[in-house]
Amino acid sequence: MEKFDVNVYGDTYPLRADTRDAVEKAAGEVDQRMRRFAQQAPSFEPLRLAVLSAVALAEEKLQLEDALAELQRKIEGLNAFVGDNLE
Repeated sequence: MEKFDVNVYGDTYPLRADTRDAVEKAAGEVDQRMRRFAQQAPSFEPLRLAVLSAVALAEEKLQLEDALAELQRKIEGLNAFVGDNLE
């Protein structure tokens, strides 16, 4: 596990992770979202911006999980169709 720092919304956070690139990319995404929310609501404090960003990212994750599950169901159906028609 590697130890490194990431910068989010002007603050530096020491982290440990196996995949530095993925964590740095995730931190960059959080930073971008916080900055977008700050443009829309400049009076919001960083904690509130962070929570809004976390909720937005969690919502997006759930939508992607639903889409992935739907694709997996379709693939299973296609595999069953192909299996039935090869016999």
